Amino acid sequence: MDLHYKQATAVGGLVLAAVIAFLVGTVWLQGRSIGGGDLYTIRFTDVGSLKRGSGVRVSGVQVGEVERIDFRGVGDVAVRMNLSDKRVAPMADATAEIESIGIIGDVVLDYHPGKSTEPLAEGAEIPGVMAGGLAALGEGLAGKAEGLMDSLAVVIGQRLSDDLHRTITASGRMFELLADTTSGPMGELTRSLASMRNLTARMDSTLASPAFRGTLTNLDSTTASFNRMARQLATTTARLDTLLLNINGGKGTLGKLATDSTLYQGLVETQQSLKALIDTITARPGKLNLKFELF
Repeated sequence: MDLHYKQATAVGGLVLAAVIAFLVGTVWLQGRSIGGGDLYTIRFTDVGSLKRGSGVRVSGVQVGEVERIDFRGVGDVAVRMNLSDKRVAPMADATAEIESIGIIGDVVLDYHPGKSTEPLAEGAEIPGVMAGGLAALGEGLAGKAEGLMDSLAVVIGQRLSDDLHRTITASGRMFELLADTTSGPMGELTRSLASMRNLTARMDSTLASPAFRGTLTNLDSTTASFNRMARQLATTTARLDTLLLNINGGKGTLGKLATDSTLYQGLVETQQSLKALIDTITARPGKLNLKFELF
C-alpha cells in the first residue's frame, strides 16, 4: 500500500508540475508578466481594438502588457498597464498612444515614459491618444485622390465632353447607315439574300423538271451500257490472251504454222524455185519448154 501511495503521489506531482509549466509557458509566449509588475492607469477617450493582454512597447520593445480596461463613461476609458521593467517608470510628462501594427486590426500600446525629472504623482493618470494608423492614412489618401480627381475634372471636363459628343454623333451615323436597307452594308446584305433565294428557287425548279429527270434516266442507261461494254471487253481480252498462249504453245493451225520450222523451210524453197522460174522466163521469153505427162 505504501508503494502504491508513493507512485500515485509521484504521478500527481508530475502532472501538477506539467500543468504549471504549461500555464507559465503560455503566459510567457503571450508576452505577459509572470512575476507581476507596477500598474499604471492611462486615460483614453477611445481605445479602438485595444484589448486585455495587448503589448506595451517602449522604443519598439515590449516592456509590459495591458492588465485591464475599464469603461467609466462616454469618452472616458481607463487602461491599466503592467510594466515589468522599472527602468521605464513614468515621469510627469509621460504619454501613451494606441498604434496599429498590421493591416488586420492588431494594435499595441506605444508608451513614452517622458523626459521630465519629476516622477508621475501617485494616483495620477497618464494621458493617452489614438494614433491615426492605416485607416487615417487611407482616409487622407482618399481625400487627396478625390481632390485630384476634382481638379482633373475641371481641367479636362470640357475636352472630355466634346470628345464624348463627337463619339455619340459618329455612333449615331454608323447606326443609321447600318439600319438603312437601301444602301450600305444592310442593303448589300438584303440584296445578297434576295439573289440567294432566287438561285435556290431556280435550282429547285430545275431539279423538279421532267427534262432533268429524263437526263438522269439517260445517264443511268448510259452508265449501264458502259458497264456491259466493259465486261465484254474484259471477256474478249481474256479470250485473246488464251489464243496467244495457244499459238505460242504450238496448238492449233496457227500454232503449228508459227512453231513448225519444216513449213518455213518449204516456203523458203518454193520462193527460190519461183524466183528461178521468173528469171528463166525473163531471160528467154520464147523458149519456154513445157512437158506434160499423163499417167
